[in-house]
Amino acid sequence: MQIIVNNVFLSLNEKEDNLYAKVSKILHLKETDIANIQIIKKAVDARKKNNILFVYSFLVETKRDFKILNNNVKISDFKETIDILPIKMAHRPVIVGFGPAGMFLALYLARAGAKPIVLERGKSIEDRAKDIEEFRKNATFSEHSNVCFGEGGAGAFSDGKLNTGIKDSRIRFCLREFIKHGAPENIFYEAHPHIGSDYLKKVVKAFREEIISLGGEIRFSNKFIGFSKQNDDIFVEVEDDYNKKYTITTNDLVLAIGHSARDTYKMLYENKVSMKPKDFSMGVRIEHLQEEVNKSQYGKFYKNKDLPVADYKLVVHLPNNRTLYSFCMCPGGEVVASNSEKNSIVTNGMSYFKRDLENANAALLVNVRVDDYYTGSPLDGMYFQEAIERKAFNAQKAYYAPIQRVDDFLKHKVSTQIGRVKPSYLPGVYFANLDDILPSFVSESLRLGIPMLEQKFPFFKDEAAILTGVETRSSSPIVIARNEKGVCNIDGIYPCGEGASYAGGIMSAAIDGLRIGEFINKKYNK
Repeated sequence: MQIIVNNVFLSLNEKEDNLYAKVSKILHLKETDIANIQIIKKAVDARKKNNILFVYSFLVETKRDFKILNNNVKISDFKETIDILPIKMAHRPVIVGFGPAGMFLALYLARAGAKPIVLERGKSIEDRAKDIEEFRKNATFSEHSNVCFGEGGAGAFSDGKLNTGIKDSRIRFCLREFIKHGAPENIFYEAHPHIGSDYLKKVVKAFREEIISLGGEIRFSNKFIGFSKQNDDIFVEVEDDYNKKYTITTNDLVLAIGHSARDTYKMLYENKVSMKPKDFSMGVRIEHLQEEVNKSQYGKFYKNKDLPVADYKLVVHLPNNRTLYSFCMCPGGEVVASNSEKNSIVTNGMSYFKRDLENANAALLVNVRVDDYYTGSPLDGMYFQEAIERKAFNAQKAYYAPIQRVDDFLKHKVSTQIGRVKPSYLPGVYFANLDDILPSFVSESLRLGIPMLEQKFPFFKDEAAILTGVETRSSSPIVIARNEKGVCNIDGIYPCGEGASYAGGIMSAAIDGLRIGEFINKKYNK
């Protein structure tokens, strides 16, 4: 009999060796009646700073059946596999983009025998890493190989956080696949799982190798530039790294383009793909000393080696009817460049697996409503983002990011010196008045919200904390509409993942890739 047991507590000085005894006591069973215990969730309860606890959930296999005793014990509905039926197609499916959505979709279709062709405008993860390092050291920017474009998508260089707010039966499958391809085992049960940008390089490569071994094809430095349609056939126009153009014929074209492929958005709009504008968010990155975050969360236990590096998730509703919230919090990490175009500045956050760098950083974002920017085109949100990003660049005409100490920002002063918190952004930073770059409602909301956050978390009182601009691409400002079969207004074309606004992170994008795979499978296995 398989059951799930929730809310099992261990104190900091208790060892996991006691788990069999604790679980058997909860179940009113002998330890010998338990065949196996698997941790499926582990979290920290630090609400009482003098009594920090680990909270576990377990998948328990018992040797005999018994009556469920309370609300913390239930019959397991655990699922770690998905059924993939073989697909026979006249033409190979084409996937545009090899981020999490495209990667899991390609894996699904390859296992179904469909031999997908993946078009990735960027480079392989190995070559991409070299280009990103060159930018960080020498500000040499590549429009086709950067933190946004290339194998693994934007998530490959932004910590690899796998937590998601959605509930979906495919989550456990995705976690198992990440582990199978080289991710650490603990992502399967940590409450806030992450792989780390260092581990992700080998994980992404392993996905690629399996897809190729099953007959799939990944074409790097091959850009999707257009399409036409005749009856059921879609003619996909491609340009390779040598500026050579060619055409692929398919019946199934998947747009897993990510949220930064602006030239692709424009091309799709010109080709009458149905789109609409949507709300998104915009703001800055804030950096504190990680040790101060640990102290705030764990109190006197902040140096305890058994505790994970502390993180946070914050939201405040403001008197100006806006919301300020933290996003993509990166413990022990650094602020990274995330622009995909020349002459622009965009920030994101990143951590390695150990999360052992000096600073913590997170996006502080303010909601942007459609009526803040809309003038008639579904692309207006994209143009609104673009204008802010160019302002951040034009102040110095260099790929340096604008910064301001929190105390100076609140006092409307340009900073003149760095304090205890050293900015981590590379290739470099410059002192700026963020009011000259951000929309006025974003600056106003930050000034209203930061003092409110200080009341909740002491480390927000650190006047030396650094604000780095600008964070503009936490989500897509565009929805590419699709119907109940997963296709847009042009039959055979499937919008997918973050770029089409059907996901908001690595895990939800991976799940949406699987969802599109299931749509395609159902089409050919009616």
